[in-house]
Amino acid sequence: MIKGIGAVMVILAGGGWGMLQAAKIEECYRQMRYLRKLIFRIRSEIRYSRQVLPEAFLHVGSEAQEPYKMWLLSLCERLTKRQGTSLAGIWEEETRKYLTETGIPQDMTESLIRLGSELGTIDIEMQVRTLDLYLEQMEQKMEDMRTEQKERIRLYQCVGVTGGIFLAIILL
Repeated sequence: MIKGIGAVMVILAGGGWGMLQAAKIEECYRQMRYLRKLIFRIRSEIRYSRQVLPEAFLHVGSEAQEPYKMWLLSLCERLTKRQGTSLAGIWEEETRKYLTETGIPQDMTESLIRLGSELGTIDIEMQVRTLDLYLEQMEQKMEDMRTEQKERIRLYQCVGVTGGIFLAIILL
């Protein structure tokens, strides 16, 4: 009887692990969608409202969710007070400080950091084009994630349950 209960617990633990891994994949995609929305809003603030970067960060950041809110507001504050060496340096520091734990893939985080080195130019149209290029890269990455997402979620769930069953058989 106790072995049967233990076996069921091991199978449930394996299934739980698979569900947790599937949830991480879904959260990563959700974070990418939200970041894309924020970048698009920054682009709109620059292009249509003719805002300078600190003001655009303030407007978008005031309505964003955490940790993006702190990231954008911190960028605004440091750029306004001229703390740091350059926009690229401030952007990299704040991005690494606030956005490394969001679940966004590492390559997209590095691409976001590179985006900061290309912003802040005098020409508004060049800034908008730079943001457009980043948004296109995000779209491509999200499309790749979307095609893999269903397969990987199913794979993690199956591996979790199958691994739990395998362990339960070994333990019996």
